[in-house]
Amino acid sequence: MLHTLIKHDLKALQAFVAIVECQGVTAAQKRLNMSQSAISTHLAHLEESLGVVLCRRGRSGFALTKAGHQLYEACTLLLQATSEFHREVQNIKWHRSVLSGTLRIGLVEYLPVDFQNILNKVIASAYQHYPELRLSIDICAPQDIEIAIANNQMDFGVGYYYSLLKNLHYQLVFEEREYIYCHISHPAAKVSDLTLNLLAEDYQWVKRIYARQQEGNSLMTGNTTAVAHKQQATLMFILAGSHLGLLSEEVAESYVRSGVLMPLLTQQAANIVNYFAVTRPTPDPRVNWFLGELSGLLP
Repeated sequence: MLHTLIKHDLKALQAFVAIVECQGVTAAQKRLNMSQSAISTHLAHLEESLGVVLCRRGRSGFALTKAGHQLYEACTLLLQATSEFHREVQNIKWHRSVLSGTLRIGLVEYLPVDFQNILNKVIASAYQHYPELRLSIDICAPQDIEIAIANNQMDFGVGYYYSLLKNLHYQLVFEEREYIYCHISHPAAKVSDLTLNLLAEDYQWVKRIYARQQEGNSLMTGNTTAVAHKQQATLMFILAGSHLGLLSEEVAESYVRSGVLMPLLTQQAANIVNYFAVTRPTPDPRVNWFLGELSGLLP
């Protein structure tokens, strides 16, 4: 039956639905804006093709046969699916017309591997579904990303921030934990009764510059004699054996595993770094799509 039905165009099936819902051919004329003879032709064609009687008309009124009821239910599902299909096609056409041009993206120099993998999927999806869309990615300091987005030089960014600007929109995408690390040869590695006060007062620290960093963080107020603007620069000072500093677990992991670096007071000292997606308050559809895809893949 289905194999036979799919050969009919939608007009005949729509005519049949109208006949059923209007309770007769005559009443369906106005709804379909079609002549009675044309409607009757559609009905006769359906009945002939299926080899069944779909409805009975006479003095007793209009009534569907069992086959007519079955076809009506099937037509209802088909027309609903067709309507949904039409909306999806229109949506595709709309996106293809809107999601074009270049989406300018700014990212900080370090992002966890899991988050990078999510970004990779969104990038692949963009080029798969929207061939007219182009992506431009730059690696920047967090504050430079904010400035570029505010000045319409970028459209979307991901960075770490402790305080948020009122003229931009921020959405938290992930949190990262940082711990204190030292080189295995550093004097602190040999002290068994370490305290946070001892670390702050007795040893040199490399201080990583965060975008408008949080004031009063005890993990950042030690004896600072070195400054790093990026995590890799922080790592260099710690590997030199001269300084203590904060690193993400992911960056430090391989060095800890090989016995080069040592974490200190992990149960007492952890710094939470919040990473945000940054956009203008009224972003364009490309930004909406990119952020939506990203959010949908986040854990």
